[in-house]
Amino acid sequence: MTKIAKKDFVFKKHMTIGEADAENDNHFLDDCFVDIGDYEVIENTEAPQSIVLGRTGIGKSALLEQLEKNSERVIRIEPEALALRHISNSTILNFFEDLGVNLDIFYNLLWQHTFSVELIKHKYNIDSVQAKTNFLDTISALISGNYKKQQALKYIEDWGDKFWVDTETRIKEFTDKLEASLKSSIDSNVPGVKISTQAGAMLSEEQKLEVIHYGKKVVSTVQIEKLSKIVNLLSEDIFNDSQQKVYIIIDRLDENWVDDELRYKLIKALVETIKKFRNIKPVKIVITLRTDLLNRVLEKTRDSGFQPEKYNSFYLKMEWNKEQLKCLLDKRVNQLLKYKYTNAEVYFDDIFPNKIDKITSLDYIIERTLLRPRDAIIFVNECLIEAQGKTEITNSIIKQAEQSYSQGRLDSLKFEWYVEHPLLDKYVNLLHQKNSRFKTNTISDEELELLILDLVEIPENMGDIAVKSAHAFMKNKFPATTTHMIQLRQNILYILYKVGVIGIKTDGVSSVKWGHDRTQNLTPKKIEATSIVYIHKILWRCLAIDKRP
Repeated sequence: MTKIAKKDFVFKKHMTIGEADAENDNHFLDDCFVDIGDYEVIENTEAPQSIVLGRTGIGKSALLEQLEKNSERVIRIEPEALALRHISNSTILNFFEDLGVNLDIFYNLLWQHTFSVELIKHKYNIDSVQAKTNFLDTISALISGNYKKQQALKYIEDWGDKFWVDTETRIKEFTDKLEASLKSSIDSNVPGVKISTQAGAMLSEEQKLEVIHYGKKVVSTVQIEKLSKIVNLLSEDIFNDSQQKVYIIIDRLDENWVDDELRYKLIKALVETIKKFRNIKPVKIVITLRTDLLNRVLEKTRDSGFQPEKYNSFYLKMEWNKEQLKCLLDKRVNQLLKYKYTNAEVYFDDIFPNKIDKITSLDYIIERTLLRPRDAIIFVNECLIEAQGKTEITNSIIKQAEQSYSQGRLDSLKFEWYVEHPLLDKYVNLLHQKNSRFKTNTISDEELELLILDLVEIPENMGDIAVKSAHAFMKNKFPATTTHMIQLRQNILYILYKVGVIGIKTDGVSSVKWGHDRTQNLTPKKIEATSIVYIHKILWRCLAIDKRP
């Protein structure tokens, strides 16, 4: 492509091709959205895919923003607005959970209650007591003579004026009712037991068994019969027009809207509730989840009878390729510079050099991303910062921008994976000043022994697989066996592979495996002493990697 003359053009301060997060990217997202084949699926209320999965920066929030923009009837629920900290701080609920009473049914009912009320409020514009009364009169006439559906309606009536107030108040009221039922049951059936944070440890075994028995009985019967009929009422009598599509969307479940332990249980219950609400054909609940968060949910709730394979059809896994990222960059560059740079359309190739290090500028940038829109946008923005006051973006400008970009991406990876791998920075440091590719046994036993001292500071039951290997190492008499050292090296390299820092060629005939390629089946044990580690180019600059093979 012939470069356009730039005599009268200068890159100005604060020029960007958009923000890193979709919530603050409205100016570019509205006109530069790139559909990679996911939008049609997520918009289709008949399609089961409802859980948008992917890593940070892959475009999950942007997909929901686009759905909300293009749809007439959308209910957005903000996780922090659910007042679920009231549950995590509940002395009564914590007392029963500590004794082993499974509250999963309650968490499921909580979501069912929330969605049912939000859907009815939205459809009938219920914003006052009078509006609620009008709705009840309308539905009562419609289902006259149907006892089961009248029971569902009775559930709504029982909530009185609480029905139309904010979500936070309704959830608190819902929780208060369960707490009152639990306390009343214990007061009546197990007299003398005082419910408090420490009380469970002071109970006799006989008392514990009685408390658990009556607690489970209350949880398994609370509001279930009436609430279970609500979904049928919604499906058959309220949301029965296939043309009147309604979406409930929930984003940012990976943020700190409630304590982690409770969050995992609530997300598991949310996934189960999504499946239940699939019976309401014109209604679709769409949520976003980071892939690593879903994996933690499945791991932490494994003993709750949850069967992950039943939900595979509900997942929409987002992935980008080079051509799609080029389309995104072209659109955003054009949005920024159209009519500023020239009177014609402006594309990525028009403002970046043809070649850098013997490859195209586009390839150079994309090879330094984890194939995520956020990475590509940030890299180009760093180039624009370095180009301030200049008439063109040169190779040296790209190289200067890469330094800050590379460090920023490393910091982002540490933050993204902190919950699961709090010592990720220690693992990454093992790669500092290494060759761009090397054999796994290049990481010496001496380096690993120094790292072990940091790893064992984390309790074994709270650590990742590398921490567990370090504890196993320390439990053996020195010198530790070669097996333990090999296992530690394998586990650390597997973690680095999983987060995207390295690729691994396990043997002479296999291809290089990268974590973003979901077709790969790498496990720690497949990483051998002679396997070749490839450090991802995204971190070459910040780790001072030697580019020589």
